[in-house]
Amino acid sequence: MGPRQKQELTITFTPEEAKVIVATVVFKFSGSEDGTKVLKLSAIGKYPFLTINHEKFDFETLLVGKVVQKDVILKNNSLVPAEFHVEKVNDDGKDPSFSIDNYSGVVPPNASFKITVKYVPSTVGLTSCTQYSVKVVGGNNLNFSCIGQAEGFNVSLSAKSMHFGEVQLGSNTNRLLNICNDSDLPTTF
Repeated sequence: MGPRQKQELTITFTPEEAKVIVATVVFKFSGSEDGTKVLKLSAIGKYPFLTINHEKFDFETLLVGKVVQKDVILKNNSLVPAEFHVEKVNDDGKDPSFSIDNYSGVVPPNASFKITVKYVPSTVGLTSCTQYSVKVVGGNNLNFSCIGQAEGFNVSLSAKSMHFGEVQLGSNTNRLLNICNDSDLPTTF
């Protein structure tokens, strides 16, 4: 460094874990009266911490083809942003009844993030259960599960049998049969 010049230095702190760092930097100068200058550094590495509104979401019994949605709320209680990724824990790909709208995101400090879970049952009598893991980069991990039961259409006939009696050749006789759909959705027959 030349006479009457100054040198700019940049000191960077990039925490990889939550802990307090205290360090000392010693500068040695040749030809100086005291020869050294001391700089003390301190820093605190903070980590994100998320909470979840529920660990189990029960969609109860739902008619095949209907759609129900529930909200998973992730809350960031820390002073730093929380980056997260959601993974299905038990996904064999055979039951697509549950889906979510966000598999990753960032929750700002002291804020919330909404993930919508959709349940659309497709197989009558099937109980669907899917588990998800929320992995927070540099922070805690959360788990939540979704469960739902698929029911079929409630269809009935007004009679179990019909007796036409004796009908003369060449003539016809009518009997009335009612088909009742007591479900929330239309069905075909």
